[in-house]
Amino acid sequence: MKIMLAVDGSRYAAAAVRFVGRHFALPHAQVDMVQVLPLVVRPGSAAPRQQREHAAAPAAVRSWLEQNAARLAARGFKVATYVRRGVPARLLPQLAAAGDYDLVVVGAKGRAQSPFLPAGGVALAVLERVPTNVLLVRERGLQRARQVPTALQPFPVIFATDGSAHSTHAAKTFFRFFDIPALRPVALAVAELPEPPTLWQMELSLRDRLVRRIGAVAGQWAADLKPVLARPGIRPHARAVRGRPAPAIIAEALRRDARLIVLGSRGAQDYWGPRLGSVALQVARAAPCSVLIARRN
Repeated sequence: MKIMLAVDGSRYAAAAVRFVGRHFALPHAQVDMVQVLPLVVRPGSAAPRQQREHAAAPAAVRSWLEQNAARLAARGFKVATYVRRGVPARLLPQLAAAGDYDLVVVGAKGRAQSPFLPAGGVALAVLERVPTNVLLVRERGLQRARQVPTALQPFPVIFATDGSAHSTHAAKTFFRFFDIPALRPVALAVAELPEPPTLWQMELSLRDRLVRRIGAVAGQWAADLKPVLARPGIRPHARAVRGRPAPAIIAEALRRDARLIVLGSRGAQDYWGPRLGSVALQVARAAPCSVLIARRN
């Protein structure tokens, strides 16, 4: 198992390190901590294309990497650190694709405060361009970051499902990486109704049948995912809600104080590789918690 942990020395990167150390159950997994430093542009410096990609890191950068690498190593991970120079939004996806990683972890800028802060540009570039599973770590504010975690703290996780194989794959991907004793899984399906003008044009009886039918299908999606989430000592719940998928998923995560949202990506291929689906991208941008996006190869 290979994990790429993209860091930049910020508190958001530190949150990503803590998340991996606390919640991952991958003994002896390889974790590559990668930090991309900006190109030097001061007078007298070499032209960007002539600057060494593997230039020596400043002392502060080396110290931060060594401290956080030691924290992960103490939990049984095999850790390597790498420093590169370039444009992070371009270089990190390239390194992730070339490294054949099982998971890429990156810290998000946003926090669960009103109004939400969107994920940073580098995090979004990783989400949209990395061809493997991506974990976007978003802390729920400084107060939670200072709390001392215990194994007994509930860990609510929203597993979004649309009844497809992508949703089942995402749930199975979660259990590949995590082993959380206090897991509280919720299979969530969203019944997306037609636009109101379309409904108003229908006869009342037809409209009622359509609404009931869409709700029943969503409920079946959630029920079908429950057995995938069941584990000894863990009782998953199933829930179907109405609305647009991304806002409904975010609202449910807020209501349940979720720590993580898990969903599959149905994005199509383009020139640059697999493109993130619109729902996954909307959730990642504005979710009040961390987000795991699983891609099917």
